[in-house]
Amino acid sequence: MSPLPEEPPRIPATRPVLVWVISIFYFISAGFTILSLALIYSGLAPLRDEQRQYFQSLTAFDHTMTVLIAALNLCGAVFLILLKRPAYRLFRAAFGIAVLVTFYQIIAKHWLSAVEGPGLIGIALGWGVNVAVILYSKRLIVRGVLK
Repeated sequence: MSPLPEEPPRIPATRPVLVWVISIFYFISAGFTILSLALIYSGLAPLRDEQRQYFQSLTAFDHTMTVLIAALNLCGAVFLILLKRPAYRLFRAAFGIAVLVTFYQIIAKHWLSAVEGPGLIGIALGWGVNVAVILYSKRLIVRGVLK
């Protein structure tokens, strides 16, 4: 008698709620980033001297990296809603670039002097969320949810 074949992983009829939560989070985050930068560069957001110097030191490269990271995360969110595998790679790439850019900013732009304690906590929490999203999207691939 031959063994029974393994049942293929089940694909949910609807998207998992966490897929929607993650995607909405990234859409809101991108909007918040744009709003924050608009307030800063319009002069409507009050800045300490160190923060003002930091933002004045940013170059086209710095702004390009910000846009690239946001675009990768937005594309990842769209692919996640579509239940497509590239979501994992896009989230992973965005996080990797963000980490590298942050270290570059610390060294070259004196980023730490512009960021206060709550900002560092926010960055740490954001990185934690990013890692959790990467692990979750990888798990969705393993379970056969992302195709």
